[in-house]
Amino acid sequence: MANAPFPLGRGRNHEVKRLRPVVPSLARVALIAAAGVLCGWGGARADPPPAPSAAPASGLFVDCRGQPSASPTVILESGAFGTSADWDLVLDDLAKAGRVCAYDRAGVGASPPREESQDVTAIAHELAALLDGMGETQPVILVGHSNGALYIEAFAALWPKRVAGLVYINGVNSDDLDHPALLDDLAQERFLAEMAVTGAHLGLGPVVAQILVDGSGLTGEAAERKSKALDDADRLRVARDEDRAIIPGLTTVRDLGGSPPNIPTAVIVGATDPEDDLAKAWRAAETAPAMRAKTAWVLDAVGATHTSPLVRDRAYVAAAVGWLRSAHLPPAARRD
Repeated sequence: MANAPFPLGRGRNHEVKRLRPVVPSLARVALIAAAGVLCGWGGARADPPPAPSAAPASGLFVDCRGQPSASPTVILESGAFGTSADWDLVLDDLAKAGRVCAYDRAGVGASPPREESQDVTAIAHELAALLDGMGETQPVILVGHSNGALYIEAFAALWPKRVAGLVYINGVNSDDLDHPALLDDLAQERFLAEMAVTGAHLGLGPVVAQILVDGSGLTGEAAERKSKALDDADRLRVARDEDRAIIPGLTTVRDLGGSPPNIPTAVIVGATDPEDDLAKAWRAAETAPAMRAKTAWVLDAVGATHTSPLVRDRAYVAAAVGWLRSAHLPPAARRD
């Protein structure tokens, strides 16, 4: 089990606490390659999706757990080839202290197809419509994993007053533009995303997709939903198209102003080999939003892989969200 996420603190004029580094994106690349190249084009179509726990006007699948409280609702944004099922264990953890929701972007997982483009601002508008449909009129805490971090950065840049806090988990963000090695790494990821759909044509098999699900740590309905998402060629193509839009999206989000410094920001980073040059570059970019934020916390997840903060190392996510929730509680409700 990973070290408990309560580090020594230091920073500039704001609080930045460190616990240790984010996975070189090679782990992310390997996951994407496996998730697509191993899934069969000729596999059976997915069964009808499970009924969402909320039915927003947008029609997107949403899994909400926990009761509304004095703290903001938490919204979880998945990364490349990810779905709301990836957050199953995190949802249970965070639901103990308030309302938390994970959703499937249009055309991915259990949500209906998207009619428009998959660029980052379109997805940010999609999220805004979802929140409107859910009746979320107060600022929310946004949590983004991997490519999902870029989507929440775009949302925060467009509607900063709708955001109570940001959590980036091994996140892609507009600061990647300052690191040529990361752009090369993202280009490799895009190539492998293309290979994911090509591999689906080859019928390489839902059996291997099931192996991936088994390795994810998911069980029950969440594992079934993840397996179906990986075995659906149409959804794989949408996920591929989302990934194609990531590199151009970096410039789009930077032009919007990037992550607003007035929004409290927590960053979770982890690397199996923090001394690797690529891992160092990723860490520099991933922590940049926290370095600019007036209130920030950097949690270094020692030995974490790219996806383990969603499963084995999810205590880091609970700590980051708990910190942001407490910051928005009225004084009498805080447990200082």
